[in-house]
Amino acid sequence: MGLLDGLEGFGLGGLKTVKLYEEPKEEPKAPEPEPEPEKVVDETDFLMDKEYECHICGKKTKQRIVRTGRAKLKATDLDLRPVYDGIDVVKYGVVLCPYCGYAVLTNYYAPLPKPHRQLIKENICSRFKQMPAFMPKKITYEDALTRYKLALLNAVVRQGKNSEKAFICLKTAWLLRGMRYSYDIETAEGRKMAIVCKKDEREYLLNALEGFQKARTTEPPPIAGMDDNTMDYLIAALCVELNQDLDVAAKLLSNVKTARNATKSQKDRAAEMLERLKNMMREAQ
Repeated sequence: MGLLDGLEGFGLGGLKTVKLYEEPKEEPKAPEPEPEPEKVVDETDFLMDKEYECHICGKKTKQRIVRTGRAKLKATDLDLRPVYDGIDVVKYGVVLCPYCGYAVLTNYYAPLPKPHRQLIKENICSRFKQMPAFMPKKITYEDALTRYKLALLNAVVRQGKNSEKAFICLKTAWLLRGMRYSYDIETAEGRKMAIVCKKDEREYLLNALEGFQKARTTEPPPIAGMDDNTMDYLIAALCVELNQDLDVAAKLLSNVKTARNATKSQKDRAAEMLERLKNMMREAQ
């Protein structure tokens, strides 16, 4: 007998087959959230405008600079070139006046003595063809290279210190390295341009090494903003990179390793470079 049999007399016979217990209803599933589109990081996300007043002609211009703390340091090359995520900060290391041609590393942007200003006016401003004052949202490697060359010319004309000229050469070499990495070497044109960049990079590194070696014996520390240990390491690293004066490099690295005032990171870096140097010298035998 069914559980509800006998109710036909009440006209309810048609309901005797109803289920006593209902099956639990499945709650409708909430729709899967749409994945957030991956944000494409653009170089301009790291940049901002800053106004500079030219120390030669007095005109004001806006320059693109890297926002402080915005870019994340990813690595450091053996010769101390910083590598950041999403941007090559080296491209933004020069302040250039498009009106008179005065250019200088941002590290050295400061009022100049009158004799220096006069030298620039006579040798650069009098010949310079004014550029458009418009500042693009971001600087290309080609434009950045022009700016560094102008900074080097200005430093030479105004008889800047050896350390300043060497530092410009070093940063120009860093720039050329970044430019070299930006080319697609799977293409014939990309390979060709990368080879040119590599050749020019070496030329600037050679001049940087020469300038820093001269500065080390003629200028008091800090040299180009670097303490003695950093300077000695950098000279040694350039010697290793260029495969010259390796005995000098070994001595400088040993000095950093044993220096009382050297930090742990400086000593570790020097030890790593010294081991690399020893391997090079063994392979050369």
